[in-house]
Amino acid sequence: MSSPSDTPVQKVKVWDISIRIFHWALVALIGFLWWSGTEGVEMENHVLAGYTVLGLIIYRIIWGFIGSHHARFINFVRSPIKALKSVPDVISVRSDSHHVGHNPVGGWMVVALILILLAQGISGLGTTDDIFIDGPLVAYISEDLVYWLTDIHLMLPDFLIALVILHLAAVLFHDTFKRERLIQAMITGVKKVPESISDSIRHSELPALRFLIVVALLSGIGWWLITHYG
Repeated sequence: MSSPSDTPVQKVKVWDISIRIFHWALVALIGFLWWSGTEGVEMENHVLAGYTVLGLIIYRIIWGFIGSHHARFINFVRSPIKALKSVPDVISVRSDSHHVGHNPVGGWMVVALILILLAQGISGLGTTDDIFIDGPLVAYISEDLVYWLTDIHLMLPDFLIALVILHLAAVLFHDTFKRERLIQAMITGVKKVPESISDSIRHSELPALRFLIVVALLSGIGWWLITHYG
């Protein structure tokens, strides 16, 4: 039996530049938000970072419908049943299956991370610390709703950190044991796949005009919201 290193491979463009910037910006911002929120420091920057994460998540949701091929939800989110059935294959070191983008389990991890970050960002808009920081919605909603959103905002980070740890463990497992080089792919945008299947795989190129339109719209909306409610 030939080893993986003996198998002819072909480079495939999987992640466009916007997805890679989104990913690593999110890594840095989540780290800062966790530190500042836990220590209760840099709270003004904590708020700005929270707005940025919310903007990034909204961008990723939009990009999941109109973005490059492998970034679209339809190309990596499978039914829960199919995702469950794929678990033995995904965790098997000896499996010779290949998922160019996210595998079915990883696809649902992406969805879970997006949803929990969206909920965290939205709850932050109605959160107060009763001292210095009020979210922009606090003045417009009931006191009961403010405290409910505040409780959610303080509770969700525990679930988020658990998902992040699980995500990191999965990436390290695939990099170390299955030699998929996922971290490298998220830096370069390129993955190596067996030459035998490379012809059937679509490359992900950045649709520049759509990207510029989405970024311009979100930037304009964000500027208007911060100006009027920030």
